[in-house]
Amino acid sequence: MQNEELQHSRNEILKEQRRFADLYDFAPVGYLTLALDSTILEANLTATRILSLARSQLKGVRLGGLIAQRDLPAFNSMINRALMSRVQEHSEVMIESRGSGKPGSQERTFRLDGIIRENLQEYHLTLTDVTDTKAAVEELKRREERFRSMFEGHSAIMLIINPDSGFIVEANRAATKFYGWSVEELRTMRIEEIITRTPEQIKFFLEQSWTEDNTQLLYRHRRADKSLRDVEVYNSTIVISGETLLYTVVHDITERLRHDTAAAFYISLLEVIDTMTIKQLLQMTLDKAELLTDSSIGFFHFVEDDQRTLTLQQWSTNTINLLCKTTEEKNHYSIDQAGVWADALRERKAVIHNDFASIASRKGMPEGHVTVIREVLVPIFRREKVVAILAVGNKLGNYDEDDITWLSIIADAAWEVIAKKIGEEEHIKQLSQHHLVEQLAMHDSLTGLPNRLLLSERISLTMAQCRRNKCMAALMIFDLDKFKPVNDTFGHAIGDLLLQQVAKRALDALQRDGDSIARLGGDEFVILMPQIDAISNAIALAEKIRQKIQEPFTIEGHAIDISCSIGIAIIPEHGENELTLMKHADEAMYRAKNQGRNNVTVFETL
Repeated sequence: MQNEELQHSRNEILKEQRRFADLYDFAPVGYLTLALDSTILEANLTATRILSLARSQLKGVRLGGLIAQRDLPAFNSMINRALMSRVQEHSEVMIESRGSGKPGSQERTFRLDGIIRENLQEYHLTLTDVTDTKAAVEELKRREERFRSMFEGHSAIMLIINPDSGFIVEANRAATKFYGWSVEELRTMRIEEIITRTPEQIKFFLEQSWTEDNTQLLYRHRRADKSLRDVEVYNSTIVISGETLLYTVVHDITERLRHDTAAAFYISLLEVIDTMTIKQLLQMTLDKAELLTDSSIGFFHFVEDDQRTLTLQQWSTNTINLLCKTTEEKNHYSIDQAGVWADALRERKAVIHNDFASIASRKGMPEGHVTVIREVLVPIFRREKVVAILAVGNKLGNYDEDDITWLSIIADAAWEVIAKKIGEEEHIKQLSQHHLVEQLAMHDSLTGLPNRLLLSERISLTMAQCRRNKCMAALMIFDLDKFKPVNDTFGHAIGDLLLQQVAKRALDALQRDGDSIARLGGDEFVILMPQIDAISNAIALAEKIRQKIQEPFTIEGHAIDISCSIGIAIIPEHGENELTLMKHADEAMYRAKNQGRNNVTVFETL
């Protein structure tokens, strides 16, 4: 009985030994037992496959002889450290899988982990192939470097944001140029220091961007100089060094938004021109100006041709109803009687008074007049003369150039409609006997082209002709791509000369007597073709104009390259009234811009 139990125990021990041998041989890593001089005493099957040598070939071979020469110092150092520390040490080395010397062998990277046994006679070592892992890590590093190179050098404004803390992790050069802070300064800031929203709205923005990839949002961003810009923000998630972050691309849409706002306001004035008086149109303009500049008072004066007399004093709704009890109209008001607000006429430029009380030359206010804290005044020019002054006041913060830009855009759009209304009511004779009649009536002072008023009459005639003769006509709107950088780089004088040459080239492209060109304002022009046989006629002319404008300009020694985007609307297919037609041509133009600029696009009905 005792012999049977002994035999059973031996059998179990043998099973355990075989099990251990299998685990040893078929482990996913190589096991080696080395003498202290690195001679291989024992190896498992995995090690033999790694080294491409049979056990019989490995025994007695020094492992150092299989390691790449450049990695021998690291291997020997690991052995010495293990002897000194008596704890596990590791190193990474290149080992050539050479087999029996067959051609085509290759080096692979292995992690060696080893420890000296307690008897200090043997060194136990594991071999783990990390070649693919290291290659993957290196590829990841290369990708991150490529991304960083693209990110830092890209012309688009880019930020990387931590969605949990809101901190800006990284910013590219375009972002530093746009915001006015250095990369180091931006890295210390949270996104809420830039976005002009409440903390709750910003939290919602971060959560939405985190859960919805490629989100598109509209915001106002604050810059280092305290100015605000309207931006379109695109967000997606990105993983950098194992951390999920927000990758944010910012597009400055301030100019586009201003154009759209001015166009929409112009159309809204046209829609009520027949039902409102001039004073009501002025009041509507002032209310809009207050809204865009966060102001609480506003007034409007016409300036007569002598540049000394002010007429038709008009106030905003808020000024009349809530603030000022002295808004009585003075039909004629000498500039000598006017306070510092008339500096816009005296100096012939926009004027900002951010500390009204400190102005020594200011005049006292009439009884009941609201206290003026600060104000901004913008003159409206036609043919180099001031025809009106629009002013707003009492913004909570200081006025700046951004407010002047908004007021100039709104004032210019409003004046076109008001001038048209004046003509319809025959008030034009009361405003001027000579010069103002011409300047308000028909032509643009800078280019000599027909203005919006004359264009409106020609559009009405063309539409009537199309209805009567059942024929087609075309209207196209174009403006210059990236005209603002020209003004910023060379100055407004060069910009004006460029607009004159653009007008001449476009005019030269017209071959038929009936075709005409008009300037709407800024860098925006309109072409009217009163009769066409096919849409291709309009496209051909548009392409001719596009190509002419694309040719280089030389202005006072400056070489200027610029292009234009053209939108086409067909009469009567795309509109049977001026408002609809202009709107559709404008939409086609912006579609041309969105397709990369320097394009011609025909309006398409959805």
